[in-house]
Amino acid sequence: MREGKPLDAAEFAVHLDDVRNNCAPPDYQKPDRFFARTYLTKNLSTLASEVIRRLSGQRTETSAVFNLATQFGGGKTHALTLLFHLARNGAASHKWAGVLQLLAAAGVKEVPKTATAVFVGTEFDSVKGEAGGRRTTAQDAVGRDRLATGRGQSVRPRG
Repeated sequence: MREGKPLDAAEFAVHLDDVRNNCAPPDYQKPDRFFARTYLTKNLSTLASEVIRRLSGQRTETSAVFNLATQFGGGKTHALTLLFHLARNGAASHKWAGVLQLLAAAGVKEVPKTATAVFVGTEFDSVKGEAGGRRTTAQDAVGRDRLATGRGQSVRPRG
């Protein structure tokens, strides 16, 4: 704005597959920056603390399935990015802004490091499979993502 250029709404939209593939803008890719710029609303804090409880093995006052129903721009992908960073980084997340308050709300001592998988439905064709890839099922795509090595790299089918 200072330069007189119009704002690009795409700059403010996070793509979870870009975070998984380590090619998102730094404010989304780097968890410490992401948490420093994220305001933990009551609903976001409740969701995160319930997920932390569930990942910690707690089954009371939490759910195994969450329905994130909001309109476009309501924060669904932002919430999923927050959960991805927590699960992927485990106890390393404790130094990020707001995580200690999430742990206190969850009633647990640490965020457990957890295997993660990302499936972006808009990037998957139910007839052809993954974009540009061979025909596969959504379950196969998630399984490959969970088996990916390193830092959330996506595994694409060959051939």
